Amino acid sequence: MPGSDSLPMVFAAALTDPGRKRALNEDAVVQLLTPYGGIFIVADGMGGHRTGEVASQMAVSQIVEILKRSEPSPQGLLEAYEAANEAIYLAGQKPESRGMGTTCTALWLDLPYALIAHVGDSRAYLLRDGELMQLTQDHSWVADRVRQGLLSEDEARNHRWRNVITNALGSFPSARVDLVGLKVRPGDVFLLCSDGLSGVLEDRVLAEMVLTNPPEPAVAKLVKLANEWGGPDNISAVVVTIGSQVAENPRPYALPLEASNGQPVHLQSGDHPEVLTTQIVEPQKKPTFWQRWSNVILLLLWLGLLAFVLFNQLGSGSTP
Repeated sequence: MPGSDSLPMVFAAALTDPGRKRALNEDAVVQLLTPYGGIFIVADGMGGHRTGEVASQMAVSQIVEILKRSEPSPQGLLEAYEAANEAIYLAGQKPESRGMGTTCTALWLDLPYALIAHVGDSRAYLLRDGELMQLTQDHSWVADRVRQGLLSEDEARNHRWRNVITNALGSFPSARVDLVGLKVRPGDVFLLCSDGLSGVLEDRVLAEMVLTNPPEPAVAKLVKLANEWGGPDNISAVVVTIGSQVAENPRPYALPLEASNGQPVHLQSGDHPEVLTTQIVEPQKKPTFWQRWSNVILLLLWLGLLAFVLFNQLGSGSTP
């Protein structure tokens, strides 16, 4: 979708697909061009009885409606996420909606700046000068272990807990929202995707597809490739390409972005902890034989020793 004469040079496409193994598509995507850039979102819902589908749709619709009425800023993006989180959390208090929540990764283009908000394990990438850079950090059990040096990237990709996320909109009264900002350069390409894409295709394949194709054929080929590789989950992709010219439009919030020489800046919201708290209980290791029976064995030994002493005392007392 190219921008018109009244819009900046932004080209974008979005596509979502249920994949090969799921009957229901719980992903949701949105793309909306604006006079200052655009709003682009990928959400991956979770929960039974269609609640995942409801959660992801609630997230994208609420965030878009709020951002459309707001002046672009990091605080405005945070407030949109907080409002969506509250709505989904309240909806999830119904017995039939327990466990409902959604990942959500949003790109708010306020050219020449880009603001990215992120919760969960959907991702945002930046392709610049032929190099693909992951802008977001997964909020997942395996990603935490990779950052701690306990798992390799290959081990995480195939781990049985790879789909366990540690943060989601609507799962808790307040969600931790990561915010990233950067100054856009002509030719930059952004890719937003759910884990049904990034969990199947390697980064080099993602880079090749968005480097060699305009947005619309890029999303189509990415989804097709993920399905050819099994399509184990819902698949969503949004590709946003910046044109050859980007106008300067200084913003009050953009001082750290200007100072970073175009590199991504992890913005601080001011009211979230620096360390992500894992909100799931890790599996306990099975106790060893000694851990399980040590107290019983020690008790039996003590009773045996006591019986031996008493027997000797009684025996010596009855000897003439």
